[in-house]
Amino acid sequence: MTQLTKGANVAVPSDAVNIVVTWTAAPQAPTVDLSTLLVTATGKVRDDSDFVFYNAPQHASGAVRLGPSSPGSASVEAHLTGVEDVVERIVVVLSADGGPFSQVPGLTVRVDDATSGQVVAQFGDMGATSETALVAGELYRRAGAWKFRAVGQGWDSGLAGLATDFGISVDDAPEQPSSSTAPAATPASAPAPAPALRPAEPSQGEQPGSDTSQPYAAPVSPTPAPLQPPQQPSAPQQAPLQPPHQPQAPLQAPLPQQAPLQPPHQPQAPQYEPLQPPHHQQAPQQVPSPQMAPPPQMAPPQMAPPQMPLAAPATQAAPSVVNLDKGHVSLRKGDRVSLTKTGAPPMSRVFMGLGWDPAKRGRNIDLDASVIAFDANGRELEIVWFMHKKEFGGAIVHLGDNLTGKGDGDDEVITLDLTAIPPTVMHLAFTINSYSGQKFTDVRNAYARLVDAQSGAELVRFSLSESDRATGVVIAALSRTPQGTWDMRAIGQFANGRTVKKLVKPAVQMLGL
Repeated sequence: MTQLTKGANVAVPSDAVNIVVTWTAAPQAPTVDLSTLLVTATGKVRDDSDFVFYNAPQHASGAVRLGPSSPGSASVEAHLTGVEDVVERIVVVLSADGGPFSQVPGLTVRVDDATSGQVVAQFGDMGATSETALVAGELYRRAGAWKFRAVGQGWDSGLAGLATDFGISVDDAPEQPSSSTAPAATPASAPAPAPALRPAEPSQGEQPGSDTSQPYAAPVSPTPAPLQPPQQPSAPQQAPLQPPHQPQAPLQAPLPQQAPLQPPHQPQAPQYEPLQPPHHQQAPQQVPSPQMAPPPQMAPPQMAPPQMPLAAPATQAAPSVVNLDKGHVSLRKGDRVSLTKTGAPPMSRVFMGLGWDPAKRGRNIDLDASVIAFDANGRELEIVWFMHKKEFGGAIVHLGDNLTGKGDGDDEVITLDLTAIPPTVMHLAFTINSYSGQKFTDVRNAYARLVDAQSGAELVRFSLSESDRATGVVIAALSRTPQGTWDMRAIGQFANGRTVKKLVKPAVQMLGL
């Protein structure tokens, strides 16, 4: 067995290898996920299908797939003879949820010969600090053969940032190119390991090529790209603030009449007087000129009624919100239920189970459940999804994914400790979307159900009866009340977005924030 240091490489003796990652699992330690990227000579993937991760565990070529995993262990299997010629490198990626890699003890990458079971090489000292995603190593072509190189380069921007640098469209967005001039703080950490990669090559008699240094130096500049798209929604949010000013234009129209406010005060006194003897004003028709002024003056009172409906929606939320006194509650679209029970302590540990079935028998449906945390003003605080599965110290945890939608029971589960969620979090929007771009016309029996994690009893269920040619839906939401308890609302409104990040803005609008 060869013990590798950062930047060193070793020949792969077999066409079938397993890359095994191990670490010491601990209750408070971050969870670790393994994924791979099939990269061409450009240093990027061809499209999103070259991203192999737990939500898409096998490449279309069948040459790369995720292997067995357990607490403290994950693996990927590579059959190198089946790798397409255009693929130059198979990049092994690790991501940490719940903290940086400096908090993951005993992190080690091992290369095994899948045929003989022999350990080929091992790489343990990655020098990770604040990074939450890193390239642990890579299989790469050299002179018609395959080698493995120990890399150990990290990304503070997490798996989403790393994947974006390699060409994965994490945000669905054509908006990323516009943010190429984003802050340069993140790239600063990326170039540092690059020199470490170059010295290692000559030690093996190789010339450093584009596949050794560029793959990690080149993607650095776009790293900030995914950081700006979240800022762009702030601009569109200002646009909705302007329409309310446009309705005020009519209110400003009378302002010119406010110039004669001093004269109008005098007509107002006669107006009340003529109300008693209106007949005297009809005889002399000279009063029409004062009567022309009242219409503009009557307009302001007519503008007040539009303000009354604006206050009405606030009172519409008050009508009798049912609670859990009668046990299980079934919601219809738009309904709300208070997660309280008379005489019982507030709800604490619950989980949201989300499920669906393919509309056509025999067809696989690949959907992803996520949750977006908002503050009282509708500002996105955090997203828990398949690329970031734990937040708020474990108060919200995404437990995993069902790739087909087949079978009974929940397809995905998100656990919540309502008492541990920070007080700044006022709303939790639960979404379902299709990363592969499938429409909800291909889905039936979609639902969201809230379950008491201690007793296992189902508390609330909302079944989505509608369908739409959209790739995402905001299915339900939990909102914190002024009393500190929580309500659940059935939303069931569709929007387009292959990832949850594209559903943030629609969710704000659907929640009325």
